[in-house]
Amino acid sequence: MEYKHGGDVFGYSRKISCPVQEICDFSANINPLGPSPAAVKAIQDNLDLIRHYPDPSCSELRSALSGYLSIPPENIIFGNGASELIYLIAHVLKFNSALVTAPTFIEYGEAINCAGGAVKEILLQEQKDFALPATQIIKALPGNDVIFICNPNNPTGRVENRSIIKSIIENAEDNGVYTVVDEAFIDFTESVKQFSVIPLLNKYPKLLVLYSLTKFFGIPGLRLGALLGPAEIVRKLETGKDPWNVNILAQVAGKAALSDFDYMDETIKLVRQEREFLYRAISRISGLKAYQGNANYLLVKILKGGMTSSQLVALLAQKGVLIRDCSNFSGLNNSFIRVAVKTRRENVILIEALTEAMKGV
Repeated sequence: MEYKHGGDVFGYSRKISCPVQEICDFSANINPLGPSPAAVKAIQDNLDLIRHYPDPSCSELRSALSGYLSIPPENIIFGNGASELIYLIAHVLKFNSALVTAPTFIEYGEAINCAGGAVKEILLQEQKDFALPATQIIKALPGNDVIFICNPNNPTGRVENRSIIKSIIENAEDNGVYTVVDEAFIDFTESVKQFSVIPLLNKYPKLLVLYSLTKFFGIPGLRLGALLGPAEIVRKLETGKDPWNVNILAQVAGKAALSDFDYMDETIKLVRQEREFLYRAISRISGLKAYQGNANYLLVKILKGGMTSSQLVALLAQKGVLIRDCSNFSGLNNSFIRVAVKTRRENVILIEALTEAMKGV
């Protein structure tokens, strides 16, 4: 099966005969600090719990996230990663027609198609720095069942102010259209309160918000995501999910991570600093253009015709450096790559590899 995303370190490890530990993976957008220390300790302290089935309702984790996000626990449902929840809402809510922007996270369209629905794309303009075209989206809302918005957007890294997305939500409500806002990377931004639409949940009955704990808290191997929405919809979704979809170690790790505030502060500081370093360093490499972003990754365009994204990916993989080929994102082509923001030591390795690869182009 063809792998559509970044982060396939095990596949590349086999392909280039290199131990996973020696690979610098910039293809997946995970906290550069690694797992939350509180999450790791919680796993170690609770290993004996694997003799039991996990709590199907994720009660303790639900209570922790409820307090962390200041929303009632009955408005939360957890999944084996946010991707499971995307497919769950597509199947349970039976969306026949969906609006998505392009480029954006691939799984929105895939989930709608798998559930038998149709997808209509609204192209983000490169010359406008891939800004969300709110007016165009609002005009296209009638006749659709749902609009998916990724904020910050993946792979562009651009984040939109809440006021812009609110205008879309209001018009969607007027047209009986659901709005799904994916905030998987919003914790990496410096002004979550300025961007997140979670405070709007109690005002709009067709608003759903996707939230990820694996990326910001560095535990993608455990798979842990949440969907926030009206209690009635949450109950409906619960009837359609697998009974034990979130394993017990993910539950205890997630609960512990939500109280690891020093780790959160250090993450925000590091990502802000290293994102700027990476942006400036890539911008100095002849033949590459980096786009400003607000998350923990950057979209990069290859400006010279002698190099494609797949060629650049292959060249860097030989050096044990993985980057994301963006040619399979609708709305992009084989001139785009995406790189994660990591530690200074790792970022220097990436810059050196990119510089060397682009020298002869």
